Amino acid sequence: MLKVFLRDKNKKAESYRKEGKLPGVIYGPNINSTPIYTEIKEFISFLKEHEGNLIDINFENKNYKAILREIQYHPLNNKPIHFDIYVPSLEEKIEIKVPLEFIGTSPALSKGYLLSFNLKELDIETKPQYIPEKIEVDISNLEELGQSIYIKDIKFDENIKVLMDPNFPIVTVITSQSEEIVS
Repeated sequence: MLKVFLRDKNKKAESYRKEGKLPGVIYGPNINSTPIYTEIKEFISFLKEHEGNLIDINFENKNYKAILREIQYHPLNNKPIHFDIYVPSLEEKIEIKVPLEFIGTSPALSKGYLLSFNLKELDIETKPQYIPEKIEVDISNLEELGQSIYIKDIKFDENIKVLMDPNFPIVTVITSQSEEIVS
């Protein structure tokens, strides 16, 4: 759980950064846009541990399910300089991107073929409590040239609506560049 605190509106964001704190903002349908901060070390370790879209935060002694919407990084040292947290209504559906995780080993690779990964994430619509951390795609059945796994081949929880073309190929077996297709 990430602890965030109310930021003093009279204190500049740069002052917080100099103190080892990361300024941000929290907002949502039931929370007015409010300046916040957290400890930079806690934020970085939280990012390393956290994989999913829905995060647990504590703000003003209340726990919330939230979504880390944006992290801004310094252009030179790549350290976080600002973050946005969205606290959705748990009763309303939201649109969100969920990362794909490819599991298994494709027998096509041992035949000298390559895999073309066409998607890294899927656009879905669901209530926040049903957002999966990731969507697994098993590639262990991909054996032959031209074989694909399509969005429609993935089984989803009944609470999830996919917002993309079900006939779109997620991953396809292709030839290596050195081979030519003879027709």
